[in-house]
Amino acid sequence: MKKIVFIIPYFGKFNNYFQLFLNSCAYNKNFEWLIFTDDTRKFKYPDNVKVIYTTFDKLKKRIQELFDFPIMLNSPYKLCDFRPAYGLIFEEYIKEYQFWGYCDTDVIWGNISDFIKDEDLMKYDKICVFGHCSLYKNNKKINNLFKVNLNGEERYKIVMQRNRTNSFDEEFNGSINNIMEQENLKIRYREDQANIYTKSSDFRLTKLNEDKKTYTIEKLKKAFFVWDNGNLLRYILENDKVYIKKYMYIHLQSRKMKINLTNLYRNKYKIIPNAFDELEFSDIDKKTFKKIKIKHFNLHYFKLRSKNLREKIKRRLTGYYNS
Repeated sequence: MKKIVFIIPYFGKFNNYFQLFLNSCAYNKNFEWLIFTDDTRKFKYPDNVKVIYTTFDKLKKRIQELFDFPIMLNSPYKLCDFRPAYGLIFEEYIKEYQFWGYCDTDVIWGNISDFIKDEDLMKYDKICVFGHCSLYKNNKKINNLFKVNLNGEERYKIVMQRNRTNSFDEEFNGSINNIMEQENLKIRYREDQANIYTKSSDFRLTKLNEDKKTYTIEKLKKAFFVWDNGNLLRYILENDKVYIKKYMYIHLQSRKMKINLTNLYRNKYKIIPNAFDELEFSDIDKKTFKKIKIKHFNLHYFKLRSKNLREKIKRRLTGYYNS
């Protein structure tokens, strides 16, 4: 039996660094990806990434056929709330896998096998708790778990009939994770990702606190990421010493990124705010670190605040909060 498959339904155009995402998948030979999309542009898909061309309307029809109540699925983004049901929705595609899961495409993978071991697959029913990467044991009970009542209510029906998104796929605010805890199933909570804080022009990482409701945002560091032959490394300069930390993936949180690479298929590059850049030195010590550009000037924070303000005004004017 194969180990793990990530399922990605994506409609519309992939982001400008989608090929870099695919390249990082290629280095993870023990894992596979299944992508359903209407973006027919030519990409170099590695052998462990299978693409199936379809339309959002066809997938929506397929999902509706599984339920005896009218679902609300008016935009591809709303698919996030249907992710815990992917084991049922895509049942015919995942029969040969131990685990199935979902992930975002605004990530660059490191070496996943360094962080997800065979013993994890034996021990846990779910690995990770976020929408940008979650894995579920592939069996009938888990694949239908989303239907289980949460605190006495049919949570999934409420979520699937709402127009707005409810984060049913992640965190702990009435999500599939709450259902799993309620049913005493085993979740691996450990975070191995570099989750970039959205409300900063710099790269600052966030971590979910033990209360599972709030986040800790790290203080600004002198640091940058390097993707190096399938490994994702963060170089940090502290007290005149260079420290290296390895991550399973970096989640860029839909951040706009420039690609300043002469070759998209190069096996080593750096990731900084807000670009994929050539790395100035192959060997990094405290001397070379200080010569490496670790950020570009960008207005990410201000653009984000402006966008959020516009969306907030629009929601209030259209009554979105009440849908």
